[in-house]
Amino acid sequence: MARIELVKLELKKQGKSFTARMLWDDAPLTCQTVASMLEREPIAGVTYHSIYSGHEFYLYCPSVDVPLENHIVYPKPGQLVYYFLPSRTYASMHVHKERMGDVDTAEVAIWYGPGDLRIVTETGIRGNLFAEVLPEQLDDFYAAGNTILAEGRDELTIRPGP
Repeated sequence: MARIELVKLELKKQGKSFTARMLWDDAPLTCQTVASMLEREPIAGVTYHSIYSGHEFYLYCPSVDVPLENHIVYPKPGQLVYYFLPSRTYASMHVHKERMGDVDTAEVAIWYGPGDLRIVTETGIRGNLFAEVLPEQLDDFYAAGNTILAEGRDELTIRPGP
């Protein structure tokens, strides 16, 4: 398997794309897991906006139970975090259960502004920071995330980049 250094995030409705750098030194198991997913096919789906953690949107992806590494509590703009949500625990929260059923679930959460995961962390949900949008793209990335908040869901595709 080739090592993927960059991933491309494409927002279809907005016609925008962004590049994120994988954090192999900080989250090697998570980067390997995401790279394996992307070798099979892009991660794609409709975005959902967070209601608890701040300026974040996310999409569901294949679920793989990855050990905790590079956990964060205060995410910054442009950070991508992988969450594994086991069935009958966090995946059974009403929003996930209604959308995905009573099965193990996973998501890629993407912050376009500041976040606060103290409440989420206190409940036991842990995420692995595995990639960051390139710094020079953060202003445009904030605007794209704010559009999702203001105008509703977009279709997101994550693929090897650039």
